[in-house]
Amino acid sequence: MQEFINTIIHGDCIEEMKKISDNSVDLIFADPPYYLQLPKGKRLKRADGSEIIPVDAEWDQFESYEDYDNFTKSWIKECQRILKPTGTFWVIGMYHNIFRVGKIMQDLGFWFLNDVIWVKTDALPNLNGRRFTNNHETIIWSVKDKNSKGYTFNYEFLKKLNGGKQMKDTDWIFGLCRGQERLKDENGIKAHPTQKPLKLIQQILLTASNKGDLILDPFLGSGTTAVVAKALGRNWIGIEKEKKYVDLANDRVKNYGK
Repeated sequence: MQEFINTIIHGDCIEEMKKISDNSVDLIFADPPYYLQLPKGKRLKRADGSEIIPVDAEWDQFESYEDYDNFTKSWIKECQRILKPTGTFWVIGMYHNIFRVGKIMQDLGFWFLNDVIWVKTDALPNLNGRRFTNNHETIIWSVKDKNSKGYTFNYEFLKKLNGGKQMKDTDWIFGLCRGQERLKDENGIKAHPTQKPLKLIQQILLTASNKGDLILDPFLGSGTTAVVAKALGRNWIGIEKEKKYVDLANDRVKNYGK
């Protein structure tokens, strides 16, 4: 286990998690593929003429819902195995996938604590005017089974953050990554299409972990979870399948705060 702590593992999360001990992780945050099923190569433009690049990468492609469900069940089972009885499991998604993910979690015995709504204050409008603007994502917060007790919930600290009032599961209002926080490549194009804001991951770790705890992100992507865990004094393990994102995240962790 020690060789994995505070490192980014390049590999398939299902296979790599098999190397992690049972009941060893305090908190898991997972941002899996959403299976958006967007047309390959389709481009849209904003009102100012700038191009919108959709999530159509290979890592979000699946043969069918059955294929996606099998993948989802496999990685979630590994998360359940390595999560401590006192740990918590957080998984984020949108209407495309979160209901399927939630069913699989319940079928495997996870016990839900809350569904948290991340309200995106600057979400992209629905450009064809045929749907509501989708300005939120859902995060399921759970423990590994209904008998799990003693999980961390920093209630009083969160209450202070919320002006002395009990925090609600809909108080999570953060904008998308903008400005210097948004990672871009040498061409000025966003380096990762689904980069999550630092404040979102910070809220999760402050809610349900303490200094010295071990945090796992099986879909590390741009490295946000690793950066936040390091800043907050948590230990962490990141797993990422795409080499370009491994390199991106390693650079980000190394240089964060400089």
